[in-house]
Amino acid sequence: MTPYLTVLMPAYNEESCLARSVDLVRAKLAEMAIAFEVLVVNDASRDRTAAIADGLAASHPDVRACHHPVNQGIGGGFLTGVSEARGQWMILIPADLAMDLNELSRYLDAAASADVVVGVRGGRGDYTRYRLLVSLANMRAIQLLFGLPLRQFNYISMYRLDLLRRVEIHYWRSAFFYAEVLVKLRDLGARLVEVDIPYIARSGGQATGANGRYIAHTAMDMLHFWVTWLPGRIARAAKKAR
Repeated sequence: MTPYLTVLMPAYNEESCLARSVDLVRAKLAEMAIAFEVLVVNDASRDRTAAIADGLAASHPDVRACHHPVNQGIGGGFLTGVSEARGQWMILIPADLAMDLNELSRYLDAAASADVVVGVRGGRGDYTRYRLLVSLANMRAIQLLFGLPLRQFNYISMYRLDLLRRVEIHYWRSAFFYAEVLVKLRDLGARLVEVDIPYIARSGGQATGANGRYIAHTAMDMLHFWVTWLPGRIARAAKKAR
């Protein structure tokens, strides 16, 4: 049977939490009577993540494991998920979860009238002032450059997979790919619906989103996409005005 939902779980050096997180996701979706699969993408981890992922897949028919031979980052994991997912919908949930799984019902309820359910996280108590400034500047730039009236672009979203596969993702090496996907889906006519989700800070590991080089790469990708996207946007607007 084709699963309704693929939970994509990219994992890099997550041996301490992967098994527990997969078990929690499986238990919650079983409780909700949702046909699902969990797709773990091991991103060339250097610890026991690969072995744990394979063990989970061997023990549970609703768990599959994919392995990157070299580290490709979250964007590479997303591409693998789009290619390998078998569900009607796909949601990316980090191996450290970063959300209360009880909130999954908000995504599933919103799916009835959406093609993309965009999670808007509440609270950033674990952010430094620098990281908060970068995040707010990034959101405002995307809103202004692409006319996308969403409040957030890089938290947990759920995508209708047949539409998602119509999008060619170019900027997966930076965090801009989240917004790239939403802009391209909006331009295809997809219905984007926001849901407010309480945020749970990481309990371990280290976030990389505030790395200076990564921020610069993301900004360059944003500007490059805008320059290539804008002429088409103008042409579509002019055609519509005739």
